[in-house]
Amino acid sequence: MKRFKQFTSFIISDFTTNVWTHPRHNHNHYELIFIEKGAGKHKINKNEIAYEKGALFLLGPDDSHEFEIEKETRFIYCKFTLDSFKEENQLLAKTKLPIYKTILDNREIRNSKINLAKNDRNLLSRQFAVISDLKNAGHKYERILFFQLISILEVLENYTSISAKETDFQSLKKGMEPVLNYIHNNIYYPKNLRLSHLAKEFNTTKNYFGKFFKRNMKVPLREYLLQYKLQLIENRLSNGNYTKREIANEFGFTDESHLLKTLKKHPKSAKC
Repeated sequence: MKRFKQFTSFIISDFTTNVWTHPRHNHNHYELIFIEKGAGKHKINKNEIAYEKGALFLLGPDDSHEFEIEKETRFIYCKFTLDSFKEENQLLAKTKLPIYKTILDNREIRNSKINLAKNDRNLLSRQFAVISDLKNAGHKYERILFFQLISILEVLENYTSISAKETDFQSLKKGMEPVLNYIHNNIYYPKNLRLSHLAKEFNTTKNYFGKFFKRNMKVPLREYLLQYKLQLIENRLSNGNYTKREIANEFGFTDESHLLKTLKKHPKSAKC
């Protein structure tokens, strides 16, 4: 099965089509999919769910899916990683972080169509319209886009019962999702992403973890970490609010020179 990989923390997609051309696939990120118009079937994992105008779906990294379009459909996608949901993010209320993450990890809501009340459906339609309008605005409206995402999660909180926090015990039996979440949350802490540390974190051996990761992501762990880190660095450089020295310190490079050498080796991944 194809796995689509995303290395930016937030991407918006808005398109209308009569034919779904993508094969069944999964991702390394989360997706909120709003149906602005149209009808058909959404095949999520082993479920087949009819959709219509105003339908909303939430997908996680381990969810495979594809659409079967019966009536021309306009899709608005909000694709994001957990990179934005950090304790250091001053835009977030710290008490809400566990709730947002619990919503995103809720299997029940992710394996179904979210049946929204009429008022909530109208509200989300307006929110996704704002998101779509800003999809090409770049970093200028990044905060507004993020607040739209938070607002949507606030609405979804009403449609799921937040259960008690699961045990902190990690296991590869849960699939790639906890692995990717852990990597994205620890990308700024290189020691936590060493193969030995990851194997210990997920209660397995270095050899098995490395093979498990490559089998599921189609790339070795080291290459994935580099691609993800370089994309985040490119975002920092494009933003213009960070010096190269600050970026080097943030991502665990020895110094600015080490950062620049890495960028020169991978000119297509990040621009200096």
